[in-house]
Amino acid sequence: MRARLLHALAVAAFLVALFSVRDAAAYPWMIRHDYTACAQCHVDPSGSGPLNAYGRGMGEVLLKTHYGPQTEDDALEPGPGAKFLWGLVPLPDSLDFGGSFRVMELFQKTGFVPATHQFIFMQADVNATLQLDRWVASGSVGYEPEGGLHAAITRDPNDNLVSRFHWVGYRLDENSTMLLRAGRMALPFGIRDVVHTLSVRTTTRTNNDDQQQDGIAFSYSGTGLRAEAMLILGNYQIRPDAFRERGYSAYAEWAPMTSLALGASSRIAHVNADDELLHPAWRHAHGVFGRWSIPSSPIVLMSEVDYVIDSLKNLPRNQGLVSMAQVDAELVQGLHYQMTGEAYDFGPSSTPFSYSAWASLLWFFASHADVRLDGIYESIGSPGGRVGVTLLLAQAHLYL
Repeated sequence: MRARLLHALAVAAFLVALFSVRDAAAYPWMIRHDYTACAQCHVDPSGSGPLNAYGRGMGEVLLKTHYGPQTEDDALEPGPGAKFLWGLVPLPDSLDFGGSFRVMELFQKTGFVPATHQFIFMQADVNATLQLDRWVASGSVGYEPEGGLHAAITRDPNDNLVSRFHWVGYRLDENSTMLLRAGRMALPFGIRDVVHTLSVRTTTRTNNDDQQQDGIAFSYSGTGLRAEAMLILGNYQIRPDAFRERGYSAYAEWAPMTSLALGASSRIAHVNADDELLHPAWRHAHGVFGRWSIPSSPIVLMSEVDYVIDSLKNLPRNQGLVSMAQVDAELVQGLHYQMTGEAYDFGPSSTPFSYSAWASLLWFFASHADVRLDGIYESIGSPGGRVGVTLLLAQAHLYL
């Protein structure tokens, strides 16, 4: 019995550790402002990462809290906050710089283990984007005191330089609806959200912290339809080659109206050595997702359901459903109240399902700055029993 309990606590500790991975900005609830696509505001056509000039402007107009009366001129001229470093360093139209810095205080209570807390230096990245006619290149570099090893470009156990993305692309048409690019990119799959520690991101191996892959991708961002497909060639920031996945990842999202978007995702990849058990494995993930901004209300509903299979050679395969549902309410501009529920039964057939509930507060209180508070309860099932995990996360974020 004691061995089973220790096993359950080890599983819980591992899952809790997932909550300390790093952040990147992507807000799918912007659909409340009739933004169904991501390419309008982001350099990456599927969202997250650097903002383009229009996205910076919308960040000032629609994202942050305004403390006084606003005029039409404020919307047309969002001010210095819509520029790099608040306009202190003028840049040519073809070049843009950015950065993201985030810290977190984490409190956690796992099973019978005494409560602990730790301060985590989460993210310190800078990025640059160059656009010349139809050509575009974008990349980032940052410092990672611990973790993020799949994005590391130095090889130490801790204190590494990381590059989460670096790619070159070419726009195939004058309207910039089609983009062909190659390099290290976030995988196109599901809802790309700032909370990439959700089970739908970690289990499908599609978070945008350090699970990007090198490959070739084609994206389309048109009226009412956006899609991207990527040929995965492997993560060349890990070694040896046996640990690198090859396959594909893709999604398509259809918006029959500006307040509703429905999508489907698919991902299949093969690896010669699973990173835990060192056996060859096929990894499948297929699912659906949706976003709905309820008319005449401040509420956005989002959900994703995926069926995941990890089939390891000569071993029982892990499989099951992972799901997420979220309610985002913006009662005052810039101040978001969120409730998120998760349920997942991924694992061997004998593993009980797990679930979690989140209550979150996110406040964009100033230009280029936000804070976030999450209260989380998880009930984690394992062959040894069920373990409860309680977490409280407080984050502060500044971007350039």
